[in-house]
Amino acid sequence: MIFFLLNAAIIGMFLYAMGVQSIQGILIVYAISIIIAFSPVGEWLLCLMAGARKMTRVDMKIRMIPLLEVVYNKAKRKTPSLTNKIVLKVIYQPEANAYAIGRRTVCVTEGLFRLSDEEIMGVLAHEVAHLAHRHSEIQLLIGGGNFIVTTFILLTKIIAGAIAIFSVFFGIRNRSFLSALLGIMVAGVIWLWTRFCLIFLMWSSRQNEYDADKYVFELGHGLGLVKALDAVGGSEPQKSFLKALYSTHPHPHDRIGRLQQMGVPYHRY
Repeated sequence: MIFFLLNAAIIGMFLYAMGVQSIQGILIVYAISIIIAFSPVGEWLLCLMAGARKMTRVDMKIRMIPLLEVVYNKAKRKTPSLTNKIVLKVIYQPEANAYAIGRRTVCVTEGLFRLSDEEIMGVLAHEVAHLAHRHSEIQLLIGGGNFIVTTFILLTKIIAGAIAIFSVFFGIRNRSFLSALLGIMVAGVIWLWTRFCLIFLMWSSRQNEYDADKYVFELGHGLGLVKALDAVGGSEPQKSFLKALYSTHPHPHDRIGRLQQMGVPYHRY
């Protein structure tokens, strides 16, 4: 809510500066972006940006679809509001990974196929958990809400940069150093706002990962998820504090530790 209120304030400020002084006009512009994001077009665009494609190989379908059906049936009983259909797509990358996109799409990488069935179901359960908790719908909201904000920020950076460059070359003669200073200040404020939003959203994303892991445990696939995390990311080096702030996922060892505390019977060391 804080994020969207601040975004609405920024949009209102820019539109007001452009002569749109009606609150209805501001709300309409923002609402249109959200509607587009929540439409099938928004989910299709996210899949396109992720490089997700329709799964055409028969052997891939024979391996993955039955595993997804096992997980989905359990999740549907636990969360009846879960979408009635999940669309399975593939990303041709060697790393083992999976993503929940929009309201009903789960994308798996080609590298995920090298894991065991138990591990794959753990990973799929995690992505289905994101759909059940509607974490991926927040992606659509952020994408739609941020599209206009990002456009305005880009325009402001261009204008501020042009003012600064113009003032540097002609400031002595025209005495427009104040304009250059204003342009630099605007660019600085935008930079700080972007950093704040990233930290805020990444923190929220990390909490969502823990919530999804808990959901996986409740479905009975916690052991498979822990094994997958240890097989894929258990040796990932610890990130520095600043890098950790901007990370979308907690460190795998932290996730494994929480699942062990919930009762997953797993030991590696």
